[in-house]
Formats: sequence, C-alpha cells, structure tokens
Amino acid sequence: MADASIEFKGSSFTLSVLHLKSSELADIRADLTNKVAQAPDFFYRVPVVVNVEKLNGSIDYQGVKTLIEEFNFTFVGFTGVIAKAQRQQIRDLGFSFVNSAKANTTTKAKISKESVVAKTESVAATTQRHLYTDKIHRGQVRSGQQVYAKEQNLVIIGSVSAGAEVIADGNIHVYGSLRGRAIAGATGHHSAQIYCQNLQAELVSINGHYWLSESMEQHWDSPVYIHLTDNELTSSKLI
Repeated sequence: MADASIEFKGSSFTLSVLHLKSSELADIRADLTNKVAQAPDFFYRVPVVVNVEKLNGSIDYQGVKTLIEEFNFTFVGFTGVIAKAQRQQIRDLGFSFVNSAKANTTTKAKISKESVVAKTESVAATTQRHLYTDKIHRGQVRSGQQVYAKEQNLVIIGSVSAGAEVIADGNIHVYGSLRGRAIAGATGHHSAQIYCQNLQAELVSINGHYWLSESMEQHWDSPVYIHLTDNELTSSKLI
C-alpha cells in the first residue's frame, strides 16, 4: 500500500498576539494605524491571534477580523481565558479559537529515573541544535539591504543603516551602530540575543517579541545587549 499523501503532526509556531482592551472598532483602527505606520514591513502578513479576554460586553468578531485583515495581517483566530459559552460562540461564527498552552501547577507527577534521562537527552539535543556557527558580514549594511543568517548567528563588522534589516536564527552581533531592524531567533530560538555598540534601532525582535524605537529609550545611543526574560524583552548596557 502506498504511503498516505498527508500526515498530521503536532508542532509549535511563533504567533503575534494582539490584546484588545476596547471593543470599539474605531479605537482599534486608530491604534493599529499608529502602530503599523512605525514599522509597516515588519507587520506585513504577520500571523495574528486576537486575545479578547479583557473585553466586557458584546464583541463584533467579524468586524475585528475584517479590521485585522484590512491592515494586511494574517488573521488566525481568537484566544484568551474566556467562558466556555463565549468560546463556542466564536466557533459557531466560523472562527478558530486557539487555546494557549498553560503549565499545570496543581498536579505533581512522580518522575522515574528513565524519564529524567530522557529529559536530559532532550535538553542536550536542544542545546546542540542552538550551537550555531557564525555568518560574518564585513562592512555597512545599507538602507534597503537585508542580511539573513539561516541557522546561524549573524556578526556584522560595521554598522546597520536606517532602513536596513538584519535577521538571524541565532544571535545578532553588530560591531557598530544599529539603526535599522534586527530580528534574532527568527525561527523560534527563545535564548537568542542582540548585541550592538550603539543602539539607535527602528525595531528589534527576538523570537517574535519586538520593540519599536520608543521602547529603547533607557539605553538609546549606548552599547547594549537585548534578551528575553520571562517572555519580555530586556536590555542591559554592555559596559
């Protein structure tokens, strides 16, 4: 018998989550307009899940979806800690509801010696997978230019101009000024970091978490490294 032409497997992907604090479409539109204008290329066709758990009262789900797509996001579905009836309403309207994975802190399982060994081997394999080699770019990365280090760290011996973009599946090191966009951990490396001698970036992102320039004021125009702490971007001075 020939092999099946399809196969379903579980996997995980990095998705952007848009947390709504208002159900007024006019308010959402105004805020999206301002946000997207700051980095239109970064947001273009980005998959988005809309979190509605902070909203009270009725929600125009179709209106929200239409608005998201109007701004050229790829709408995936809704999410949030909401009542079962609300989840069912979303599904009845034909939309996906995405359950977020939460650790079960109420159940304590006994871990056998075999499972400890298996977990250790899994961690070792993950660590090995993230021991990337370096892709080295010598010279300035000019406006409009993109440099991508696939399954590598990216080392820029020079500066990154405004309007340029540097991307790496691993870490990014810029031995100069970072004025454009830097995207590290592009395929899901949570421990990726960004280093630069002078932070003046338009946008930085690690594993789907991003800052625009206004969020970098603390260490602006300074040597800095940026990393994730508890799923939040953090910056620290290099010296």
